[in-house]
Amino acid sequence: MTSQESEEQKNYLYAVLNLPPTATQNEIRERYKTLSMIFHPDKQYDERAKETASTKFLEIQKAYEVLSDPFLRSGVYHSIREVYDHLGPEGLKRQWSAELRSKDSEEIKAVLNQYKIDHSHEILQSLLRPRGQVTCGVDATSLLASGDAQKPRSRTVLDRIRGVKISSFGVRHSIMKELDQKTSIGIIGQAQPGSREYISSKGTLTGTLRHQFSPRFVLELTAAFLNPHIISAKTTYSDNENAIAIESTVIPAFWYIFPPLTTVSFGRRLFRDSLTQGSGTWTYTPGSPTGRLELSLYSPNPFDLTSPEDYAHTGPRADYNLNNGPGSTSGFAAGVRTWSYGLTLSGLDSCIKTEFSIFFIELAVRLKASIEVSLRGAAYFLTAKWTGERTAVATSVGVGNRGVLLRFELSYLQQKWILPITLSPDNDHNLALYTVMVPSTALALGYHFILKPRRRAQRARYFEHARRALKDEKSELKREIESTIHLLQDPAKRHMDAERSKGGLVILKAVYGPAFPDGEATGLDVDVTVPLQALVHNSQVYVSGKVPKSGIQGFYDPAPGCPKYLRVRYMFRDRMHYAEIPDLVPVVLPLKDHLVM
Repeated sequence: MTSQESEEQKNYLYAVLNLPPTATQNEIRERYKTLSMIFHPDKQYDERAKETASTKFLEIQKAYEVLSDPFLRSGVYHSIREVYDHLGPEGLKRQWSAELRSKDSEEIKAVLNQYKIDHSHEILQSLLRPRGQVTCGVDATSLLASGDAQKPRSRTVLDRIRGVKISSFGVRHSIMKELDQKTSIGIIGQAQPGSREYISSKGTLTGTLRHQFSPRFVLELTAAFLNPHIISAKTTYSDNENAIAIESTVIPAFWYIFPPLTTVSFGRRLFRDSLTQGSGTWTYTPGSPTGRLELSLYSPNPFDLTSPEDYAHTGPRADYNLNNGPGSTSGFAAGVRTWSYGLTLSGLDSCIKTEFSIFFIELAVRLKASIEVSLRGAAYFLTAKWTGERTAVATSVGVGNRGVLLRFELSYLQQKWILPITLSPDNDHNLALYTVMVPSTALALGYHFILKPRRRAQRARYFEHARRALKDEKSELKREIESTIHLLQDPAKRHMDAERSKGGLVILKAVYGPAFPDGEATGLDVDVTVPLQALVHNSQVYVSGKVPKSGIQGFYDPAPGCPKYLRVRYMFRDRMHYAEIPDLVPVVLPLKDHLVM
């Protein structure tokens, strides 16, 4: 679509009313009245003309409804163009939040501009899915080398800084294009100038063809366009419990000398009631008759301390999304703890590996620690990574036979920059300990000044939205609840009088609201005294814990996605009782444990 066609489509509704985009509200209203009288179907007597007039009348009516809406057209009518004026028909397809209507014109314009940028990026991603990566290795061993290893003239700070050099540099870029719903093609280019290896220094250019025969079966073919021409084929089969992949790589020019390099992988979920997975990979290479065998065990354990039940979800309930709820203030209350163990059998490269990671969902932060013990020695790695909607930042520290390595990663819009810095060629544990302090300090400062304030702001926005919905007098749900409570008032009063006369169960106060009330959650408690009193029968109340309490007649959910409590203060046998009952715990009144001493 050309820019002229796009502009014509954007101003189409103005053209329907035969008005310029700068038209005022009065001009739009007057033109609508004129055209609606001309094209009103009831004004036509010929059936053929009536059908045409009906189509035009609906078109005119739609144009008027859009352009006369101050939000959908312009907050200050003709001075600031918003939604339709800014995005055209595309803006009418999106459901805009009620919060946007309360913003001023400049804020709305900023939101629409950002949406336009994001939408353009989404279109580009869906068309080509570009991915880029730049790796720049730095040798900084001269900075921290001991004096004995340095020449006398190189002991000054300036000489140490001059000794820092770039050890490697590489660029990688790929694009992927979908031909149809099942087939896609891609191109990957990679270059690493300055390397001593001929293949890497020259660079590679490969093409990939991927076809999905079924939701479970996928075939992928890859070919290198530059010398040496390498061809590989990979097929994958996966279902809900198992996954198997076979990959074979061959150089056609030497196929009669070297057999194909083949890799076979198999993974399986080990238990029905657990997320634990086991996998094995065997790789055959011409130089190793026995090949390379890798075995691993992966066990994630989700946790959610914001839940009133205070238990970890497993199975299907592990796939929860905290974006629908307020979460915790600190951001550390929900996430996934993962243990993994690995064993590699490959001659002198044989090793065992253990890894522990914890992912805090609310903060989008992952912390990982791993240790690897082999015949050549031991290696340790610590990693921290934060992932946003468009940006990701990671840092890691490793120490092993190759020395002490500090690594930084930055990703933005699928473009990644990697900076590995070699601090020492030796296995220096003291240096590694001091090096860990650098990313740890950065992580602590980032959490205190960026992540924690952002978490609080997200939580405050959630409760503000819930509070506004709760106080909305025009809410159909609230009118329905108020009508229900009104119907329950008489039976509740009869129950209360009957219970009070015999010293039975009398509900003094009952509220239903967020489980952890704080400053942000103020004003979200719902008074459910009348509905709860209406449930009293023979001095008892019982509500099953298998259903949420928001389904009880006269109850409703003041904050969807947020853990909630029912707080009840009641009298039984003329003695005060108090209870706080989580949402999915049965309500049983009275109980001796509720007695206030």
